[in-house]
Amino acid sequence: MSALDRLRRVQRELQLAVACDAVLWGACMIAGLLALDAMIDRFASLPLPLRAVLPWEAMAFGLAVATWRVLRAGRLRDETAVALWIERAAPTLRYALVTRIDPAGATEAVALERAIARVAFEPNARRAAWRPLARPAIALAITAAVLGALPAGAVARVVRPTAGDIVRATRDAGNALAHIGIRVIPPTYTGLAPSSLDDAVRVAAVHGSEVRVSLARTGPPVQARADSAAVSVAVDADRWSIALRMSATPTVLHLLQGARERLLLLEPRADSAPTVVLTSPARDTVLRSPTGTLRLGADVTDDFGLADAWFEIVVSSGEGENFRFRTLTIARIALANARMRALGGALRLDSLGLEPGDLLHLRAVARDRNNVTGPGIGASETRAIRIARASEYDSVSFDGVPPPEALKGVISQRMLILLAEKLLRQQAALTRASFVAEAGQIARDQNALRKQVGDIIFSRLDAGGGGEESRDNADTRANMTPEQLLAAANEATQRSGGEALDFADGESPVVNINRPLLEAYNAMWDAGRELGIADPRRALPHMRAALKAIEKARAAERIYLRGRPKDVIVDVPKVRLAGKRDQIGPAGRRPRASEDDATLRRLARFDRALTTLVTSGAAAADSLLLLRVELLAVAPAAAAPLGDALDRLRSGADATGALIAARRALAGERSVAAPLGPWGRVP
Repeated sequence: MSALDRLRRVQRELQLAVACDAVLWGACMIAGLLALDAMIDRFASLPLPLRAVLPWEAMAFGLAVATWRVLRAGRLRDETAVALWIERAAPTLRYALVTRIDPAGATEAVALERAIARVAFEPNARRAAWRPLARPAIALAITAAVLGALPAGAVARVVRPTAGDIVRATRDAGNALAHIGIRVIPPTYTGLAPSSLDDAVRVAAVHGSEVRVSLARTGPPVQARADSAAVSVAVDADRWSIALRMSATPTVLHLLQGARERLLLLEPRADSAPTVVLTSPARDTVLRSPTGTLRLGADVTDDFGLADAWFEIVVSSGEGENFRFRTLTIARIALANARMRALGGALRLDSLGLEPGDLLHLRAVARDRNNVTGPGIGASETRAIRIARASEYDSVSFDGVPPPEALKGVISQRMLILLAEKLLRQQAALTRASFVAEAGQIARDQNALRKQVGDIIFSRLDAGGGGEESRDNADTRANMTPEQLLAAANEATQRSGGEALDFADGESPVVNINRPLLEAYNAMWDAGRELGIADPRRALPHMRAALKAIEKARAAERIYLRGRPKDVIVDVPKVRLAGKRDQIGPAGRRPRASEDDATLRRLARFDRALTTLVTSGAAAADSLLLLRVELLAVAPAAAAPLGDALDRLRSGADATGALIAARRALAGERSVAAPLGPWGRVP
């Protein structure tokens, strides 16, 4: 290969390197400008017309930089300039290559060719040509990393707008509702960064977040209302702005401008209380002596961040009506906004001064940093650790105890409700005297049941009850009003110095445990009073409230049996069909709304919205948005795919798949298993 051919080969490679250099610097400038625009838009929302121009501006600037890099290397088209560049890269040529391409050196062409052939200048020239590309390659990698670190939505807000958006913005110049900007500022305690949305149809944020809606100040004045309440609209130099707090329930923000209306759904996200799981001790237990060390452990989690956590211990001592309570807090630690943490601690039982018969209640408690609706406090289940009395070991077997009076009261109260309902149905056929007599009998039974409930409340304070004094107290409590009974329960749980006991929600342990029974006592009192004046219709709500409270107390009961309970043997053939059916008839049934009717009604609304989708997409989106508001309360699972469909409709994307998924969720369709084929095999 002649020296001239070798020169031209290096010249082409050098031109390729210059082109690559120009492309790299141009791409670096485009990526850098887009990253800068995205960061500016993230902290200060840019108007849509400006965002529509930014991508084209970045491309133009990048193309200009690339063109400048190419023009700067325009002298590479001159072979003499390339030869001089090669001579600088390979000094051993001693200007033989420059002399060879000069017409004046043609007489020495053979000698020059031999001299040039002895020098391999291509490797040096290649390294000198490609080495400068390292700088633009590194710069492009850095800008690409910055773009990748930014949220996808922030980059899309800058890249997505096109020139068509400017045309639409110009067309809707008098319509302030055509484009809205939304800024969501979460509460500080969540640690979440503010976010911006553009032309959204729904906003999902934590309860208590500040939502700012801004509109271009064009056309008639804008009005706003949240559901039915008016919202003030602030006027700036070139914007209308609306600021409101995210409420606890879904809210529809109506934006009105003349005859135009736009809906914006505000969906709150509740901050859940911390979840606390007590891992050690694993179960309730009875200790023979109050000695040793008890290991404590718990796992706490929260959705946004924890403030602190601790172990809470309540020690109850005494018996009868002389109870003493102490509340202790140990192993309290600050969690510094951690979302998950394991707690640990140790409790020396010797340090508590426990005596036989004392009961120790232990639980783990955590608190989050919610300063808007909280703080939220979560507690684990309570472990009970009892110190056994010496008398418990006198015998080795115990018969099973009968069910407590609360369980008997459930049946009795339900029976009284049935009698009262039956009396109401027979009222038209009875004389006034008979009706009053029947109501009076039910009232006496209700008062007797109320007396039993009052005894249950105080039986826990009188563990060693009995005797003449206990009977006198029972007779006195039977005639107490609800207020007097509550005052007596509170008085029984006071310390000797008159100081109220420290426990959950400001209540003493006994009053806290007996609270459902106190509610039942109050309701029975009101029911007996209404029955006493022969008004069972007004007594029934109180009777049902008493039954509900008794069932709540029943669910809270814990019964510990020592030994094996006796087996109850029932002679089934003897008792079968032995019940009496006299005066027992089927009660009248009242129809109630079927879930299928509600489902069909929502499907009809969904289908009507789809029929208007072709003619008026905005009206269809508003109808689906209002349907989603209803579904958020009654069927959250069906509301989720409907929200995806709304987002796609608003952005102009294909919403066919999302709408199909939303309708299937509304209809509650389930997959049907294939029937069994011959010989029991699936076909």
